[in-house]
Amino acid sequence: MGAMNQGVFWPDAFCEALARAGFYVVRYDHRDTGKSSKIDFQANPYDLNTLAEDAVDIIRSYGLVQPVIVGLSMGGYIAQLLAAAYPTLVKRIVLISSTADHRPYMAATTGQSTAAFSLPGPEQSYLDYVMAASLNPPQTLDAVLQSMSDGWKLSYGGPRPYPKIQVEQALRLALQRSSDMAAGFHHGWAVAASPDRLQLVTRITAATMVIHGRYDPLLPLAHGQYLASHMANAQLEIVEMGHSFMWSWDQEVLAIMLKFMQSR
Repeated sequence: MGAMNQGVFWPDAFCEALARAGFYVVRYDHRDTGKSSKIDFQANPYDLNTLAEDAVDIIRSYGLVQPVIVGLSMGGYIAQLLAAAYPTLVKRIVLISSTADHRPYMAATTGQSTAAFSLPGPEQSYLDYVMAASLNPPQTLDAVLQSMSDGWKLSYGGPRPYPKIQVEQALRLALQRSSDMAAGFHHGWAVAASPDRLQLVTRITAATMVIHGRYDPLLPLAHGQYLASHMANAQLEIVEMGHSFMWSWDQEVLAIMLKFMQSR
């Protein structure tokens, strides 16, 4: 799953459909989210490579043999690092709404120029939300939920309505499951401490499916196109969605994944 988000944001029905198709599904909470350990980042800073090693530990703990790694947004960054560093460990990867260069997003959301980067930053509507939330952070639980829901709504984009009920149910569950929701912000620091993967992805040999939204407001389509055109064994499927697909484009994303995962 992406930055700050728990494994429960992979919808139950989506995971169950993969299981019915014959796949053993493991979804997990990144460190600093959900039921996973919370880290004193100042004392023990980490980066994306650390999060990738966490994934390796999970793969080995479950005894998984050449699993398919599915990563959404930051989860896709982790999948890229896994495939590059452990080519015999990973069979295939699926990169949903991801990128080889997180720097435009990080720069834009912290008020810096993106002019030096070849890939675009987020849409202005999303940047306005980030700025407003940082200047006037919510003070009550209801306000926190509303602010989080507003951010999720902006992440969807595309022609379909925002799945407000399902997202807010997941947000409430996430709040119940975590002892410290603010710890998830450490992911931003971890990403900021990590280099881009513009050249790294060219060394990945694993079969790769890139799924990207035509209307992605956080990582515009050019990010997915770069991945697909710079990875030796990559395919690109463009879906008429935004950045997030859950509870809205599940069937389309699932169909693409199953066709790819079941192919020889």
